[in-house]
Amino acid sequence: MSNKSHPLTAQEVMGFLQQNPGFLLEHPYLLLDMNLHVQHQGAPNLALMQQRVLREENAKLKKQIAAMVDSARENELIFKLFSDCQRALWYCNNFQELADILADTLSQSPKISVCQLIPYDNTLEELVNRRFNKLSRYLGRLDLQEQTLLFSGFACNSVALYLLGPSDKPTAILAFASECADHFSPDNGNLFVNELVSSLQIRLKELA
Repeated sequence: MSNKSHPLTAQEVMGFLQQNPGFLLEHPYLLLDMNLHVQHQGAPNLALMQQRVLREENAKLKKQIAAMVDSARENELIFKLFSDCQRALWYCNNFQELADILADTLSQSPKISVCQLIPYDNTLEELVNRRFNKLSRYLGRLDLQEQTLLFSGFACNSVALYLLGPSDKPTAILAFASECADHFSPDNGNLFVNELVSSLQIRLKELA
Protein backbone atom coordinates (compact mmCIF):
# COMPACT_ATOMS: atom_id res chain seq x y z
CA MET A 1 0.00 0.00 0.00
CA SER A 2 1.59 3.21 -1.14
CA ASN A 3 1.66 6.35 0.94
CA LYS A 4 -0.14 9.32 -0.51
CA SER A 5 2.38 12.08 -1.17
CA HIS A 6 1.74 15.55 0.24
CA PRO A 7 2.66 18.87 -1.44
CA LEU A 8 5.95 20.37 -0.30
CA THR A 9 5.65 23.44 1.86
CA ALA A 10 7.58 26.62 1.12
CA GLN A 11 9.60 26.00 4.28
CA GLU A 12 10.60 22.55 3.10
CA VAL A 13 11.69 23.89 -0.30
CA MET A 14 13.71 26.64 1.38
CA GLY A 15 15.32 24.12 3.70
CA PHE A 16 16.29 21.85 0.81
CA LEU A 17 17.85 24.69 -1.19
CA GLN A 18 19.74 25.94 1.85
CA GLN A 19 21.14 22.46 2.46
CA ASN A 20 21.94 22.00 -1.25
CA PRO A 21 23.26 25.38 -2.44
CA GLY A 22 24.60 23.89 -5.68
CA PHE A 23 21.27 22.42 -6.77
CA LEU A 24 20.24 25.26 -9.12
CA LEU A 25 23.75 25.43 -10.56
CA GLU A 26 23.56 21.72 -11.34
CA HIS A 27 20.11 22.17 -12.94
CA PRO A 28 20.33 25.53 -14.76
CA TYR A 29 17.41 24.85 -17.12
CA LEU A 30 15.06 24.47 -14.18
CA LEU A 31 15.04 28.25 -13.80
CA LEU A 32 13.79 28.67 -17.35
CA ASP A 33 11.05 26.09 -16.83
CA MET A 34 9.90 27.89 -13.70
CA ASN A 35 9.32 31.14 -15.65
CA LEU A 36 10.21 33.30 -12.64
CA HIS A 37 9.03 36.88 -12.62
CA VAL A 38 8.45 39.74 -10.19
CA GLN A 39 5.16 41.62 -10.25
CA HIS A 40 5.52 44.91 -12.18
CA GLN A 41 9.14 44.05 -12.92
CA GLY A 42 10.26 41.37 -15.33
CA ALA A 43 13.03 39.13 -14.03
CA PRO A 44 14.05 36.24 -16.34
CA ASN A 45 16.04 34.38 -13.66
CA LEU A 46 17.01 34.22 -10.01
CA ALA A 47 20.18 36.20 -10.64
CA LEU A 48 18.15 39.31 -11.51
CA MET A 49 15.92 38.77 -8.49
CA GLN A 50 18.99 38.48 -6.32
CA GLN A 51 20.42 41.67 -7.83
CA ARG A 52 17.20 43.50 -7.04
CA VAL A 53 17.28 42.35 -3.42
CA LEU A 54 20.94 43.31 -3.12
CA ARG A 55 20.23 46.77 -4.56
CA GLU A 56 17.42 47.27 -2.04
CA GLU A 57 19.64 46.13 0.84
CA ASN A 58 22.43 48.38 -0.43
CA ALA A 59 20.07 51.36 -0.54
CA LYS A 60 18.94 50.65 3.03
CA LEU A 61 22.55 50.39 4.16
CA LYS A 62 23.47 53.68 2.48
CA LYS A 63 20.50 55.36 4.17
CA GLN A 64 21.58 54.00 7.56
CA ILE A 65 25.17 55.16 7.02
CA ALA A 66 23.97 58.64 5.98
CA ALA A 67 21.85 58.84 9.14
CA MET A 68 24.84 57.80 11.27
CA VAL A 69 27.04 60.43 9.61
CA ASP A 70 24.42 63.12 10.20
CA SER A 71 24.10 62.05 13.83
CA ALA A 72 27.88 62.13 14.28
CA ARG A 73 28.07 65.63 12.81
CA GLU A 74 25.25 66.81 15.05
CA ASN A 75 26.94 65.31 18.12
CA GLU A 76 30.22 66.97 17.16
CA LEU A 77 28.47 70.36 16.88
CA ILE A 78 26.66 69.85 20.21
CA PHE A 79 29.93 68.94 21.91
CA LYS A 80 31.59 72.09 20.54
CA LEU A 81 28.70 74.34 21.60
CA PHE A 82 28.57 72.89 25.10
CA SER A 83 32.35 73.18 25.43
CA ASP A 84 32.18 76.83 24.37
CA CYS A 85 29.51 77.42 27.01
CA GLN A 86 31.56 75.69 29.68
CA ARG A 87 34.47 78.05 29.07
CA ALA A 88 32.32 81.17 28.77
CA LEU A 89 30.48 80.60 32.06
CA TRP A 90 33.49 81.57 34.14
CA TYR A 91 33.65 85.00 32.52
CA CYS A 92 30.02 85.85 33.33
CA ASN A 93 29.51 88.14 36.28
CA ASN A 94 25.77 87.88 36.86
CA PHE A 95 22.71 85.75 36.14
CA GLN A 96 21.68 87.68 33.04
CA GLU A 97 25.09 87.26 31.43
CA LEU A 98 24.84 83.52 32.05
CA ALA A 99 21.37 83.44 30.49
CA ASP A 100 22.53 85.43 27.46
CA ILE A 101 25.57 83.27 26.72
CA LEU A 102 23.53 80.08 26.99
CA ALA A 103 20.78 81.42 24.73
CA ASP A 104 23.20 82.76 22.11
CA THR A 105 25.45 79.69 22.02
CA LEU A 106 23.23 76.65 22.44
CA SER A 107 20.43 77.89 20.18
CA GLN A 108 22.91 77.54 17.30
CA SER A 109 22.18 73.82 17.30
CA PRO A 110 19.85 73.24 14.31
CA LYS A 111 17.34 71.19 16.31
CA ILE A 112 17.14 73.53 19.31
CA SER A 113 14.62 76.34 18.87
CA VAL A 114 15.56 78.12 22.07
CA CYS A 115 17.62 77.71 25.22
CA GLN A 116 16.67 79.69 28.30
CA LEU A 117 18.02 80.03 31.83
CA ILE A 118 14.92 80.94 33.80
CA PRO A 119 15.19 82.24 37.39
CA TYR A 120 12.96 80.32 39.76
CA ASP A 121 9.95 82.05 41.33
CA ASN A 122 6.58 81.01 42.73
CA THR A 123 4.95 80.97 39.28
CA LEU A 124 7.05 77.89 38.48
CA GLU A 125 6.17 75.97 41.64
CA GLU A 126 3.35 73.91 40.13
CA LEU A 127 5.42 72.99 37.06
CA VAL A 128 8.40 72.01 39.23
CA ASN A 129 6.24 69.84 41.48
CA ARG A 130 4.69 68.14 38.46
CA ARG A 131 7.71 67.61 36.23
CA PHE A 132 10.53 67.17 38.77
CA ASN A 133 8.87 64.94 41.33
CA LYS A 134 11.47 62.16 40.92
CA LEU A 135 14.45 63.53 38.97
CA SER A 136 16.07 66.94 38.55
CA ARG A 137 15.48 66.71 34.80
CA TYR A 138 12.50 66.26 32.50
CA LEU A 139 12.60 65.35 28.81
CA GLY A 140 9.44 65.05 26.73
CA ARG A 141 6.44 67.25 26.06
CA LEU A 142 4.63 69.99 27.94
CA ASP A 143 1.00 71.00 27.92
CA LEU A 144 0.05 74.35 26.39
CA GLN A 145 -0.02 76.20 29.70
CA GLU A 146 3.48 75.00 30.60
CA GLN A 147 4.77 75.86 27.12
CA THR A 148 3.46 79.40 27.45
CA LEU A 149 5.00 79.74 30.90
CA LEU A 150 8.49 78.75 29.76
CA PHE A 151 8.63 79.35 26.00
CA SER A 152 6.09 82.01 25.11
CA GLY A 153 6.41 82.70 21.38
CA PHE A 154 8.65 79.72 20.59
CA ALA A 155 7.73 76.40 18.98
CA CYS A 156 8.32 73.56 21.44
CA ASN A 157 7.11 70.14 20.37
CA SER A 158 9.61 68.54 22.76
CA VAL A 159 11.60 69.98 25.66
CA ALA A 160 14.48 69.26 28.01
CA LEU A 161 14.29 70.88 31.46
CA TYR A 162 16.97 70.81 34.18
CA LEU A 163 16.34 72.02 37.71
CA LEU A 164 19.26 73.94 39.18
CA GLY A 165 19.91 74.32 42.89
CA PRO A 166 18.56 72.27 45.82
CA SER A 167 15.28 70.48 45.09
CA ASP A 168 13.60 72.17 48.07
CA LYS A 169 14.91 75.60 47.10
CA PRO A 170 15.75 75.73 43.37
CA THR A 171 17.49 78.73 41.84
CA ALA A 172 16.70 78.30 38.14
CA ILE A 173 15.56 76.05 35.31
CA LEU A 174 17.73 75.41 32.27
CA ALA A 175 15.20 74.88 29.48
CA PHE A 176 15.62 73.69 25.89
CA ALA A 177 12.85 73.53 23.28
CA SER A 178 12.80 71.85 19.87
CA GLU A 179 10.37 71.90 16.96
CA CYS A 180 11.07 68.15 16.52
CA ALA A 181 8.59 66.11 18.54
CA ASP A 182 11.09 63.28 19.09
CA HIS A 183 14.26 65.32 19.62
CA PHE A 184 14.03 65.31 23.41
CA SER A 185 12.85 62.08 25.02
CA PRO A 186 13.55 60.22 28.28
CA ASP A 187 15.88 57.89 26.38
CA ASN A 188 18.26 60.69 25.36
CA GLY A 189 21.80 60.69 26.72
CA ASN A 190 22.64 63.45 29.18
CA LEU A 191 26.44 63.40 29.25
CA PHE A 192 27.09 66.82 27.69
CA VAL A 193 24.20 68.47 29.53
CA ASN A 194 25.15 66.98 32.89
CA GLU A 195 28.61 68.51 32.69
CA LEU A 196 27.14 71.89 31.77
CA VAL A 197 24.56 71.68 34.57
CA SER A 198 27.31 70.90 37.09
CA SER A 199 29.30 73.94 35.97
CA LEU A 200 26.17 76.11 36.06
CA GLN A 201 25.39 74.96 39.60
CA ILE A 202 28.86 75.98 40.76
CA ARG A 203 28.81 79.32 38.93
CA LEU A 204 25.33 80.27 40.17
CA LYS A 205 26.39 79.46 43.73
CA GLU A 206 29.45 81.71 43.36
CA LEU A 207 27.33 84.57 41.98
CA ALA A 208 24.61 84.28 44.63
